[in-house]
Amino acid sequence: MSSYQPTSMPHTGIATFCKAPFVPDVAEVDSDIAVIGIPYDEATAMRPGSRQAPRAIRDASGRFGFLGKGSESHGFFDINRDRFIMTGKRIVDCGDVDVIYFDRERNFRLVGQSLATLLDKNCLPVVLGGDHSISYPVLRAYERFDPLTVILFDAHLDYRDEVMGLKFTNNSPFRRTNELGFVKQIINFGIRGIKSTDQDVRDSLSHGHLIFSNYDVFDQSIEKLMQQVPASLGDYYVSIDIDGLDPAIAPGTESPEAEGLSFRQVKTIARELARRGTLVGLDLVEVNPYLDPAELTQHMAVQLLIEVMATRFAG
Repeated sequence: MSSYQPTSMPHTGIATFCKAPFVPDVAEVDSDIAVIGIPYDEATAMRPGSRQAPRAIRDASGRFGFLGKGSESHGFFDINRDRFIMTGKRIVDCGDVDVIYFDRERNFRLVGQSLATLLDKNCLPVVLGGDHSISYPVLRAYERFDPLTVILFDAHLDYRDEVMGLKFTNNSPFRRTNELGFVKQIINFGIRGIKSTDQDVRDSLSHGHLIFSNYDVFDQSIEKLMQQVPASLGDYYVSIDIDGLDPAIAPGTESPEAEGLSFRQVKTIARELARRGTLVGLDLVEVNPYLDPAELTQHMAVQLLIEVMATRFAG
């Protein structure tokens, strides 16, 4: 009698990203893509809950489960482009970094060690946050890619130097990233609202970074927008705060801002970036499943992750 293999239906089996094989030891990874979660939201100021996002995103990803067959997968057929994406790419899920509350230094150290090991494996790390503070310890592991460009899709700059003396909140990860000597430039897309201060803007621009507001994206073609981006990015890292998207399609986040980017705009910019360099890392943060009972946000997150990671392998 053959055993039942619960690999076909979204609601069966253990939840891994797109039903990918589970490889809990990052030192054992042998794949093109490795997904790892960082269920940490202690740097959240207002509405906690993003620590539950890695689990919720994995659960939502079950509907795309055939990618989990790894090298046997034919990938996803994109009807808009009449082609397959992710064909034959191997993906594994490494579970979560074992974070613990009230020990930021330990948590950040473990994040860095896990990412460094994955980078040693020559795969594309895909990180599921967590609040946005996790991007900093992830990026610390990328010194080998000196010089590195960081791409940020976000409603906010996250460039505050400190909040009441605290330097590692989710308001500050890219101010801290700027202090990493190997990061040459941060390019921001979708910045809007009234939470990023004038000082944040001045500081970011004075440090040589680029800021494209939501209106910059809305009011010109992507082709014209990308003419203002360096023609050669080299190695680049993409960080996606889900609040960069419009809350109409991604309401489950701590700090939603009106007039956000569309899914299509982020996807198209990501594809254009891939023409200018090599994607070496990706994170998606600030999904809060408690704030979206319809689960729309995590489903948008899954599809966006697949679209962006596919740009690494576009041929």
